[in-house]
Amino acid sequence: MTTNAVLGNGRVGGNLAAANNLLAHDLDGTGPMLVAVHGITENRSFWNPVRLQQHFRVLRVDLRGHGDSPRTSPFGIDESVEDIHHLIESLGEGQSPFVVGHSLGGVIATAYAARYPTRGVVNVDQSLRVGPLPAELVATVRGEGFADFVRTLFAQLYGELDPELAADIERRRAVDQEVFSGFWTPLLDWDADTLAAWSRRTTSLPPDVPYLSLHGTDPGGDYTDWLTHRIPGAVVEQAPKHTHYPHLAQPEWFASRVHQFFSA
Repeated sequence: MTTNAVLGNGRVGGNLAAANNLLAHDLDGTGPMLVAVHGITENRSFWNPVRLQQHFRVLRVDLRGHGDSPRTSPFGIDESVEDIHHLIESLGEGQSPFVVGHSLGGVIATAYAARYPTRGVVNVDQSLRVGPLPAELVATVRGEGFADFVRTLFAQLYGELDPELAADIERRRAVDQEVFSGFWTPLLDWDADTLAAWSRRTTSLPPDVPYLSLHGTDPGGDYTDWLTHRIPGAVVEQAPKHTHYPHLAQPEWFASRVHQFFSA
């Protein structure tokens, strides 16, 4: 079986969702609801190899501007939180979800738990410690150097990921400068004080929400101390393989770890 066949396209029901101004999504499995949130430039099909539906009723979404979801500005983290909550309410599930997010999705998962009742969060390889970007980098992201910047950025993140899988991700990601810049607005446009205040709000989770920060790359030697100061009780772990995509590098292991963490 080829890597492309493993990942599939996962795009079912997108037109109906768009017509109802909801995020494109699919819902599969039995058990408590778990929302799976993809990274920037990706879509819900990137979760296909991770069989979380063995343990959960899995709601996979395409963020706005991604996959089959409406391309409606503004594109951003706070907007995505509201999109996801609106979708959950429309489904009438009647329960607070677990939320798992990769990369940008890890920030959105965290922000969701800070705003709405959530049973637990797994943040996959996304540091929450951020600061404003230098002016020259802002100009690159906003300007003609954007495509080269994105290629270089992602090339640095594959690490120990199987080269065939890395190449498939590269082929299938959709890079849109307006969407990308929109989600990066806090880093591109906000001053340090505004960004810091937003970061504190985003990490102000209720103390009883289990939180796992699972890293395939190094978040920094003092990151555990920083995160547990923000989110007391947070667990910081290193995945077995060094890559920004630990959930794709070892999908069975990842699904088992998520189930174990949420069952503790």
